[in-house]
Formats: sequence, structure tokens, C-alpha cells
Amino acid sequence: MTKKFETKLDFAKYLTREAGKLAQKLFRDRDQAFVSVKGLQDFVTIADRQVEEEIRALIAIHFPGDAVLGEEEGRTGNSDAVWVIDPIDGTANYMRGLPDWAVSVGYCEKDEIELGVIYAPDRDELCWASKGQGAFCNDEPLHVSDCSRPDQALLLLGRSSRNPLQDYLTVIERTIGAQMEYRRNGSAAVSLMTVAQGRAEGYYEAHLNSWDAVAGVLIIREAGGHVQACPVPEMLEQGSRVLAVTPGLESAVSDHIFSAA
Repeated sequence: MTKKFETKLDFAKYLTREAGKLAQKLFRDRDQAFVSVKGLQDFVTIADRQVEEEIRALIAIHFPGDAVLGEEEGRTGNSDAVWVIDPIDGTANYMRGLPDWAVSVGYCEKDEIELGVIYAPDRDELCWASKGQGAFCNDEPLHVSDCSRPDQALLLLGRSSRNPLQDYLTVIERTIGAQMEYRRNGSAAVSLMTVAQGRAEGYYEAHLNSWDAVAGVLIIREAGGHVQACPVPEMLEQGSRVLAVTPGLESAVSDHIFSAA
């Protein structure tokens, strides 16, 4: 019997949890053929593909008219209702048994992000947001940090290989010059979730694909944070520069670190 869902949010939460469980199982059962190399420090695992296939299969069962945009298989369908999925964001962490990886599922309709769900299975943290309804993690409301002092702030800095290394090093230099601390954890979805949870004051990456960003952008906004990113249609087509920050530090971060980034 097909499981019934009252809302698309309920389905998205179920979908993301099931995908995370499958990824964990596939990691436990891995063999020597589990990992292959796409490029320099760019990996894909059997789980990336199988988890995306499972996500797509479940969407096809429950919402067959919707389009899907995913990291491994691209876009299928022509509907204005689009599921934007990353089966495993942070593959390099996942394949090494590090906890900073997540399943990211966003849902867009008529050029707006309506739903975002991020599940970090090794942390057992499920964060989600529905547009205009706030953000939550494991049923507890989320709110971004209220920090307003740069010398007490932590920024998470993702690095995109699509941009020159020197640009990234310049951002690090400016961050330190502004008396802020920084980290890089290797997963945009986890980093965005971390900002929404109030554990860091901001996140920046020069370019993110839509499947890395869509869910986290909504979750941060619904948690009270500010996000600078391309409009949704452009993000779906070509990705976006993303700067997410707590309101008390937006001016300091934009003016002193990223004004020329």
C-alpha cells in the first residue's frame, strides 16, 4: 500500500529521512568499488547514484507530475513544480566516515522556494522550513545567532573550484582582518543548516549549484537570517553566489569582507 501524506512538507521530511537511512546502509555495506573519481578531489560513490534514484522513484510515485532537478541525473520533467535534490552533499566527508554530510531536498513552485529539508543522518538532525511558517530542527524552532560583534563571530567559508584560489584566500584574509573566525567543513548543506541553527554567524561560497543551496537558503531565511543569492530561476539554471548571514552582522560582513569578492 502506498504511504499517504497530508502535505508536501510531510512527504519531503519522510523522503529525506529515507534517503539518509539508505545512504548509511550503503556505507556500512561498501566494498572496494564504492568510490570513483570524477576529477581532482571530486568523488562520487555508488550511494550518490542509488540514493538519487530512490528519491526520484518516491517522487514519481507520490507526485508524478512534478519535475526533478538532481546532482547526478540533471533535470527531468517540465513542470513549474520542481524538486531540487542533492542525495549526498559532502561526499568526500561521507566516504571517509566523517559526519558532515547531508541529504538536501528543496521544492520550488512558480519561481519561489516553498519547502526546504536538510537531513544530516550521522547527527540525526532534520532541519526544515516551509515558506512563511518558520524553521525547525527535530521539532524545535530555529533562529539564527543574535551575535552582532565581528570579534565574536564565526563564518563558514566554502570553496568553489570554479573560482580562482586567490579569491578564496583573499576572503580568508579579509575575514581574519575583520577579527572573525572561520571554518570550512566540506558540505554546503551542513554549513547552511549550521547557520540556521545559530552555531555560526554566516556562510559564503562564490558558486553553489542549486541542489546544494535551495533548501538551505529557505531554512536560513525562515530562521531569521539574510541570504544574498540569485533569483530562483537563475539559481536553478546556473547556480549562484551565496552569502548567508545573521542580521546583526550583515553590514560588517558585506562591507568589510565581500564588497569586492
